Amino acid sequence: MANTLSGNKWRTMQLQYRKKLLYKAEKLQQSWLDFSADGSADALIQLQRLSHQLAGSGAIYGFPEVSQLAQQLNKLLNADNITDNTALNLMHSALLSLIDELVNDSTGETDTQSYSQSLNQVTGEKSKVVFVDDDTDLLRHHTQALTDAGYVVIPLQDIKQLADTVRQEQPLAVICDMAFPEGETAGADCIQQVRQQQGAAFPVLFISAYDNFSNRLAAVRAGSSHYLAKPVSSEKLCQMLATLLQKPEQDPYRVMLIDDDNDVLRFYRQTLKLAGYQVYCCQQPKQALQLILRHLPELVLIDLHMPDCNGLELGQIIRQHSELIDTPIVFMSADESVDEKLAAVRLAGDEFIHKPIAPWRLLMVVEARVKRSRLLRQQKRQLMRQPELMQQLDTLTALPTLKQLHRDITALQQQQRPFYLLKLDLNKFHLVNDVYGHSTGDLLLQTAAWRLAQQLEATDKLYRQNGDEFWLLLHNDDTLSVNKLAEKLLFQLSHYTDELVKDINLTASIGICRPENYTEKAETLVQQANIALHDAKKNSGYQIRHYSSTMQSEISQRYQLQQSLKPALQQKAFYPVYQPIVDQTAQLCSVELLARWQHPQLGFISPEEFIPLLEEEGLITFLTLQMLQQGISQLAHWRKTQPNLRLSINFSAPDIANPELVQQLASLLAKHALPATALIIEITESILIEQNDIVMQQLSSLKQLGASIALDDFGTGFSSLSYLDRYPVDILKIDRSFINKLGDAKARRLTLAIIHLAHELNLRITAEGVEHPQQLLLLQQEKCHYFQGYYFSKPLIAADIDNKVSYSAKARYSD
Repeated sequence: MANTLSGNKWRTMQLQYRKKLLYKAEKLQQSWLDFSADGSADALIQLQRLSHQLAGSGAIYGFPEVSQLAQQLNKLLNADNITDNTALNLMHSALLSLIDELVNDSTGETDTQSYSQSLNQVTGEKSKVVFVDDDTDLLRHHTQALTDAGYVVIPLQDIKQLADTVRQEQPLAVICDMAFPEGETAGADCIQQVRQQQGAAFPVLFISAYDNFSNRLAAVRAGSSHYLAKPVSSEKLCQMLATLLQKPEQDPYRVMLIDDDNDVLRFYRQTLKLAGYQVYCCQQPKQALQLILRHLPELVLIDLHMPDCNGLELGQIIRQHSELIDTPIVFMSADESVDEKLAAVRLAGDEFIHKPIAPWRLLMVVEARVKRSRLLRQQKRQLMRQPELMQQLDTLTALPTLKQLHRDITALQQQQRPFYLLKLDLNKFHLVNDVYGHSTGDLLLQTAAWRLAQQLEATDKLYRQNGDEFWLLLHNDDTLSVNKLAEKLLFQLSHYTDELVKDINLTASIGICRPENYTEKAETLVQQANIALHDAKKNSGYQIRHYSSTMQSEISQRYQLQQSLKPALQQKAFYPVYQPIVDQTAQLCSVELLARWQHPQLGFISPEEFIPLLEEEGLITFLTLQMLQQGISQLAHWRKTQPNLRLSINFSAPDIANPELVQQLASLLAKHALPATALIIEITESILIEQNDIVMQQLSSLKQLGASIALDDFGTGFSSLSYLDRYPVDILKIDRSFINKLGDAKARRLTLAIIHLAHELNLRITAEGVEHPQQLLLLQQEKCHYFQGYYFSKPLIAADIDNKVSYSAKARYSD
């Protein structure tokens, strides 16, 4: 059953890819027309990019002819003389052949089935182990021990039976003797042949009576990292097999995939996820770097050919970050030429692998490197913990560390001496490292430590643990003088950065606390200073905050909410409500899908509070999918009564970046027999600010699907008319802040200007936050198309919308 499900999953992915080939054929044709018309450089780059992507993705999805023709075209497009007539004719001929293949190619089912089988094997869904050895007694002895250990053992004496057995049984692993009558390395030769023919990804454990270099080399080439010399005890064999198959379920290995080809990303991501890895994907180098710094993956795989920033350049940027200097990087490319740059990659300790990468080969490459990466990190942490000096003294600034701060606070409390504890944090200091490099960042930190120390009294102390955070212990009981000193410290930091680097405008924030009594522990006071600093950093610029119990309550509630998010999603505690949107005749035409949350302990939680938390925790896409499933199902029910009713859905930036978004929407619509024209996708201006290919590609795909695109909260962000020209927007939603101020002459003129602009661009207009009849009358006079707000209705549960739908239907039929 498990194999069937995995096979269906890969078959579905292949069919989806097949449908995209028609779209890529159209893009190739249009790019060629642009290039042949005026030699457009942008069109040539697009042709090179599309052919490169098809060369890689065609092979892994089981379309070898597509891959081969795309490689031929890509080679011609990257030749030196591409503008003479002969070269143009050759390119045009290659292009037509490729387009013809994209339009008429078969589905390539056989190749996908082999990949499916390969992936089923690595998921480990059955505990079958094939044991091959021509020694009958040894085979019987070890088979019994492995059976007692819980494995289903398939014993073989004839190595020639291995290929058929693997194909039929799809084992979890293979234990294989090296020497057979066919030759001293016949076991390795047969394993290697099975891998090549079947794409099999099972791990292999070799055992042999011959322990020499040539045998071990044959084992390595056959894809095995384990080789045991006979005699082998059954206990040792079981232990080695268990180690070989162990999957870190509680702490999965973290892998980052970076490739501008979404089809390739989806395939490799699914391969690694089925094998138990935690996989992060990205198509844009800048966003990829942010994800890498956030998740600290144990392996990064980067495609060499990407626009704006190629893979080698991104690898160099990654290496500029001290926390990533030991992270292994594997570069991928379908280009078979190995130039001096790739040689430099290897000399730097990184790896290179040719595309297309079969699943078994991808897993083999990944497994060895992530295990080594985690082991090295563990060893490094152990070494860093040992020296006593590292625990007491910061090596960059020579300041005492947080451990010494705890000791000093404890001593002052025991002596019952008053003091203030300050925590100072440099705002957005990571940008200094990113822009100017770590050497400049280190110099800034050392200079900051020096400047801060100059402002302190002889009895005060300054500390640094790591990063851009400093601690100050002031032997002072005067709040006013402490505040003045805090302001002076912030001024000094700003002043010295201007002298050091003219372009840096560094600011800082300070959190302050003092003990209420002499029984409070150092850990408590440190926590209070942290909480005060957290409150200070809510606002930009120079900020100083004193700790209060209110802050503690707020941060405790925030933490409680964060801890409740995953269980709430798992239990489907978030529920949908729908706010009616009416047309100029006040008839219901659509509803906006909104999420609500009734916390079991804290009561009703506003979306303005839980939506940002979900985005911070990386969980917003899960909530969106849950709301979509319920909202689209409900829409299907309502459209039986009101066929033209539409559903408006809010998408966040992570939703738009989700490579599976269009597929999920299409599946849900098909399940409920709804057209995509029934959906309105609402996005905010902040999503468009990135101006990247992902946003454009996703919005274009949604438009192709049939959905409308609405730009929400227009006018409240970084409004740019270029968004309306660049992106496929259909509807402008005027924010409620404009509607609320229609009584003000200046605000009214601005609102009317937005409406007139939308009319000129043939965009539909929705006015949000309509609460008074005077507002409605003015907006109707200005020919707004749709209206939403408490004047018509607050957000309602589905049962209440049922009544409105029924009423609207009766009114329509009576007319």
